[in-house]
Amino acid sequence: MQSTFRASDSGQAVFQNTTATGTEQLLVTLHPGSDSSAHIQIKEDVSGGIVSTSISINQSNLQKLVEWLRDQGAVQ
Repeated sequence: MQSTFRASDSGQAVFQNTTATGTEQLLVTLHPGSDSSAHIQIKEDVSGGIVSTSISINQSNLQKLVEWLRDQGAVQ
């Protein structure tokens, strides 16, 4: 598996894994401003088809998510 990461000045980060069966991407876009939201999208290209799902989360809920990830030991 080959993994890459790239970030843009516009606030988007892309993590990509390339495997023998296809490509997976995690796209995170930050929207600074009054709502300080983040848009998270997961794309998977396998067997000639693309599966995609996404979620937008505001600052308050993003803080709750980070706290939960810390409680799970996933982040410090």
